[in-house]
Amino acid sequence: MKTLDLKETIIPYIGETAPYISIPEHIIVNGNTIETEITDWNFNNENFTHLLKTLASLGSCSLYKLLNDSSKEKIYFLGEKLRIRKLSYKTPESVSITSESFLESQRKGKSHLIVKDIHSKEPLYSFELDYYIITQNAFQLFYKDYFNDVPVEYHDEKLPEASIEYSGDQHQFTISIMPFTPNQCKGHFENYPIVPFVYLGNCVLREIFKLLGGEGSHEIDSLEGYASKAMPTGVEFRVEVFQQKFLKNLTYFKCEIKDTTGVLYAVLIISMLSK
Repeated sequence: MKTLDLKETIIPYIGETAPYISIPEHIIVNGNTIETEITDWNFNNENFTHLLKTLASLGSCSLYKLLNDSSKEKIYFLGEKLRIRKLSYKTPESVSITSESFLESQRKGKSHLIVKDIHSKEPLYSFELDYYIITQNAFQLFYKDYFNDVPVEYHDEKLPEASIEYSGDQHQFTISIMPFTPNQCKGHFENYPIVPFVYLGNCVLREIFKLLGGEGSHEIDSLEGYASKAMPTGVEFRVEVFQQKFLKNLTYFKCEIKDTTGVLYAVLIISMLSK
């Protein structure tokens, strides 16, 4: 099976579609394992979320293949939690990615991916994503309040503006993120526009890297995300951030993603290394 086969036999039957779904052009499928390569990659600073999106896309594809579903009805994979950890401090130009998925039950699954240096085979990142597996009928019932029958005609690649509000406490600040539009979230559950976690994470990382200052002065050592509620478009998010320096070169950020009424949607935990 190749990339074209995935686009014809898998992607049409999962809730996420292009342009949100992002898979490389060269795919090898071996049983329930998907292998691919990325060349000339650059996932520095907030662009790190582009790597997360690629890994999540591959994870969704390998999980669907594991289900071996023949109904041809859409199946929706909602991320419950993700974890990525840096295993090496090398930054090669080309990497290989291997994705394998596992079923915990009919309604829960997990994808595990390893990113390696394509030449030395040294592991660079370990990525895990836990999913809720939801049938089309159940998804339409659970998220009926998100339904929008207006077609999203184009993809707006520019993410919302954000700003930092300081509290006077050196360990706390708030990131205010302007509302997402359905155009910015195109492909992420069509007709049920939901803000992708990695897009909001991009906005959070963008502001944290601005705060840290200095181009290339910091890098992500680990990142964990826990979702408790689907994030709607058209809502301003306020991210309450607690920061603490644990080691001389390691800073911890706990980010609670809420709306202006205080409803909690997700938690993002980032460990940042200074170079």
